[in-house]
Amino acid sequence: MAETPRRAAVPGEFTALAQDDRFRLLRTRFRRLACTLVASFLGWYFLYIALSAFARDFMARPAFGHINMALLLGVLQFVSTFLLAWRYTRYARRMLDPLSAQLRDEAGRRQAEREHIERVMAERRRIENWTRG
Repeated sequence: MAETPRRAAVPGEFTALAQDDRFRLLRTRFRRLACTLVASFLGWYFLYIALSAFARDFMARPAFGHINMALLLGVLQFVSTFLLAWRYTRYARRMLDPLSAQLRDEAGRRQAEREHIERVMAERRRIENWTRG
């Protein structure tokens, strides 16, 4: 599949987007979600590491059968990772994606308008140059 060539950004082109309250809301929502998820994951991970290093008796305690707390908590690390990823995608679909799509559509319309104006002006210059000669 061939990619469409990307055009260079015009200076100041994204200034209006950056000043838009919806864009700031999108960034705030994403930052809040990302910080919460990263803090949750790292807190849980470092707790597991700390328990493994300093609470050996607790980690060696059988949870059920031949499965001890270390193995159980280690498996729960994987489960929690998938739960956090699921939480992210669920939140992103409901709170981030619709707002992002709205901003992207508006930016696309503005770009199409700019390109139309550029084509009209180029055609006008072409006609003016042709009629002068």
